[in-house]
Amino acid sequence: MALPIKLNPELECSDAAQAYASAGYAAVEDVLVTPDARRLHKAASDWAEWNLVALIDGQHRDFVGAEMDRLEPARRAPFDQLVLREAQSGFGYLFENVPLYDAGMRGRLTNAVFKAAFELTRSAAFIELGRALTGDDAITFADCQLTRYRPGHFLTRHDDGVEGKNRSAAFVLNLTRDWCADYGGVLNLLDEAGDVRAGLTPAFNRLTLFKVPQPHLVSVVSPFAKGARYAITGWFRRGKEPAL
Repeated sequence: MALPIKLNPELECSDAAQAYASAGYAAVEDVLVTPDARRLHKAASDWAEWNLVALIDGQHRDFVGAEMDRLEPARRAPFDQLVLREAQSGFGYLFENVPLYDAGMRGRLTNAVFKAAFELTRSAAFIELGRALTGDDAITFADCQLTRYRPGHFLTRHDDGVEGKNRSAAFVLNLTRDWCADYGGVLNLLDEAGDVRAGLTPAFNRLTLFKVPQPHLVSVVSPFAKGARYAITGWFRRGKEPAL
């Protein structure tokens, strides 16, 4: 059984809370105890059983990532064309994930470190952090997924405002090492005209959060990116937690 993953006990959130109140987004550095952030990054880097998720014909689809990687280019090409056609039509995505919340709630997380990460997001300390940063005392729980973006992966413009989900804020707990904006995978927050008002480059052990709804996207990861963009992404939510 893995040791717990812990929040940094020396977090100072007042500046981030003020930034969130004024701009609708904020970032907190060194949010986890550093050895725990490194342990989580290593577990993600070593993991081989990723789901490849995409939007095809308006439907969310899950595929076995390793099997898709083994396809010959000629067999893979029709899939990629469908994914790109969806993105061109207005909304689309292609990336890999581990469904921490769904699998954790069903007791199906087999990786001990991932289970510890899920338990962190379920903890009173994590929920209180979300309340303190957003100023929303109605937050009651969080859900999340572990994500991996490799070259060619993307998430186009959307706003996370789904009826019935009661999302207060989205969060991204970045686990990416040695990254720069040139590599893509940048969280871009957009204004009403569609211009980028803030571009947030992944930084290791940084928690970024922003109000929902708010238009945003994750830019395409470059073919020359070194490694992959790892993060735990999810939402702080209000109300009664739904039964799965």
